[in-house]
Amino acid sequence: MSANKEQANTRALKRAAGIPNDVISKIQNIVIDEIDLDSNGLDAVSLEDGQNCPNDEHSLILTGQVSDYKKGNRAVRYLVGFGAGKQKIATNLTLAEKISGKIIAQDEIIDRKIGGLVGGSEDKGKRDYAEKVNNFIRYAIGMKKTPKR
Repeated sequence: MSANKEQANTRALKRAAGIPNDVISKIQNIVIDEIDLDSNGLDAVSLEDGQNCPNDEHSLILTGQVSDYKKGNRAVRYLVGFGAGKQKIATNLTLAEKISGKIIAQDEIIDRKIGGLVGGSEDKGKRDYAEKVNNFIRYAIGMKKTPKR
């Protein structure tokens, strides 16, 4: 979920408050797909879609606040370079136990696309961000030794 534009007190938060809802939904869906595709025994469901957790006792809730978002411009990244047209997704995430609400982990997850083959694609940036979120979860629950930044 993005920040409230009227309450945003920094340029980054103002950009985050302007993120379109369809982009937030797309990012959420890509994160769910990344967790499900990882074959790590974790199943991700979206509570906003009305899906129920199959086992509340072993369920975790991932919540977050977008702290910065730049859509970026692929053509500018390709033609100009030097960081122009960069894409950025930054969120402050919290992973908590569903029943007790006990916080398991909190972290800021940031993904930037500065370049890439022919400027890189917008969806590639979202997939890379989702991979970082998945690594954050796996690290928090002890499935991975060190988080990939």
